[in-house]
Amino acid sequence: MRPRGGRLFLPTLLLGLAAFLMGFGFDYLTEAWQQYLVFGCAVALALFGWLIPLLRYLSTWVEITTSRTMSRSGLFGQHFEELSHAQVKRVELIGRKIYLIVDDEVELELKSVAKPKLVAAELAKLVAH
Repeated sequence: MRPRGGRLFLPTLLLGLAAFLMGFGFDYLTEAWQQYLVFGCAVALALFGWLIPLLRYLSTWVEITTSRTMSRSGLFGQHFEELSHAQVKRVELIGRKIYLIVDDEVELELKSVAKPKLVAAELAKLVAH
């Protein structure tokens, strides 16, 4: 499962702002340094405001099998967590976050999951002993 697509709303708005700056900058500004400044701002907005969040979104996923739950996140999926369902004592849903608890400690936190109530219910069925 991927995170909710709503996480890409703000980055998409920033990409639109960068496109607006490029359209405005090259039509109405006459000085070369002004055009370079607008170009640099638009590239920075597109890179840091859209491309990096998009790569983070695409490299984040949760995989739930019958025996374990795996979570990968971070830029290029650098943060990897895996938990066996046999170890899990209970599943809690607080807000939109799902917590898999082992020995009264949160072992794995799943956030930004689409339909968190349904996912938590299915996880509770899988970890029931």
